[in-house]
Amino acid sequence: MALADLDRRTGSVVVRLKGARDEHRVPVAEEFWPLFSRYLAEERGFGDPGAPAWVARGGRALSYATFESSLRYLGGKVGARVNAHMFRHTLAQVLVDNCGLKVAQEVLGHRHLSTTADAYARVDQAAMVRALEHANAAVDRAARVAAERGATADGEGGYVFGYDAATLAALESLALDGRPDPGEPR
Repeated sequence: MALADLDRRTGSVVVRLKGARDEHRVPVAEEFWPLFSRYLAEERGFGDPGAPAWVARGGRALSYATFESSLRYLGGKVGARVNAHMFRHTLAQVLVDNCGLKVAQEVLGHRHLSTTADAYARVDQAAMVRALEHANAAVDRAARVAAERGATADGEGGYVFGYDAATLAALESLALDGRPDPGEPR
């Protein structure tokens, strides 16, 4: 990543993807920029836009391998097994859990949503039970509202949600379209 790949004006960075080596623009949190400015002022120094954004000792471009090695070394000093890719996986899981698969797909640069879903979408038993309870409560609320309005509700016409007479007539017409009259023998 070069200095020119970090654009404070748009609040984004350019990341080169590993597969097709395409460039991908990723938004960056506002909290990043003061930290990056401090890094430039106190550690890295400023340079031309084509210069590497991250440098190792001696001013060499910080390679992934050097970063990975340093991270593992520091992790070992505190007794933690850590690698650089764990940052990506952690971010991905937080995005899926809080923002949805599509947002995670875009940030991660996956070409196919299924790649993101296969790696990060998980549903546990408790989550399924909560979702079904939520859906059931929504149906119950809708039936109560329909009953309060005097619209047809469960037990009267077989509909859970309240519909006015015109909507019921349109729905029944659609349901019967192309089918024999329910009163006719088959």
